[in-house]
Amino acid sequence: MSADKPLDANDENNELTPEVEAVINRARRSFGVSVLVLMVGFMAVAGALVYRLNQKSGDDVYQAQSVGVPQGATIVSAVVQDGLITLTYKLGDVTNIRVVNATSGEVVRDIAIIAEVPSN
Repeated sequence: MSADKPLDANDENNELTPEVEAVINRARRSFGVSVLVLMVGFMAVAGALVYRLNQKSGDDVYQAQSVGVPQGATIVSAVVQDGLITLTYKLGDVTNIRVVNATSGEVVRDIAIIAEVPSN
């Protein structure tokens, strides 16, 4: 082959050496892997967007405007999780836990915390 004649894909005398074919095949595989990783990345981002769009917003889950506790009670802690509001309050010497539905505001359960009696 002369240096001044360009390679032509239709030229029958244009046979590639095994080394050149190996390099071309390695480049094709590398490009294929890169495209595959790019597609998986796009699918992951699209999946995350769809997941986030299908989640309930905080406004939908936590609609309760007020939560009632007995008059004179002191709030010790309040936790909001999984659509429930959990209040720990103290009324005199008694400590209670009140679980409230965060959507409707109605009391789900009242739990009194009492001292354990040691067993002998």
